[in-house]
Amino acid sequence: MLKRLAIAVVLLGMIGAGTFPALAQQTAQPAPTLVPGPNLVPPPDSTLSARFSSFFTDILAGRVPSKNVSDQVRNGLTPQVLSQIRGSFANLGSYRHLDYVRADELQGYRRYHFSAVFDKGNQGVMFVVDSSNTVVGFFEDPNQ
Repeated sequence: MLKRLAIAVVLLGMIGAGTFPALAQQTAQPAPTLVPGPNLVPPPDSTLSARFSSFFTDILAGRVPSKNVSDQVRNGLTPQVLSQIRGSFANLGSYRHLDYVRADELQGYRRYHFSAVFDKGNQGVMFVVDSSNTVVGFFEDPNQ
């Protein structure tokens, strides 16, 4: 269910941009090793990683992130959607942190894959940003 909700939020963000980036995954870890291949980008800097963590914390608290988020994503995060997202993470316990996994680029969007670490398990999540590092998408990342 979270995947469908997250896709809807991202698609809302992409409609305004006129394109739909493919899904990917990201996590926040020090000194990650990038696997060679096309479209890989460097890991996020500490400021961008902190923004992703803040975004995710807001979502889990039922708040709409207010900074560096596209209007389409912000408007798509209705109270009902936020409640459903929170509910889908509830069985994992308390949120601890994001671990960086990898980053790539598709259709001009950068996709950062993380593992969201909780007391009782982990869940892959992906943040999609545009060229100005505005969050234009947030997804569950089932490949994590």
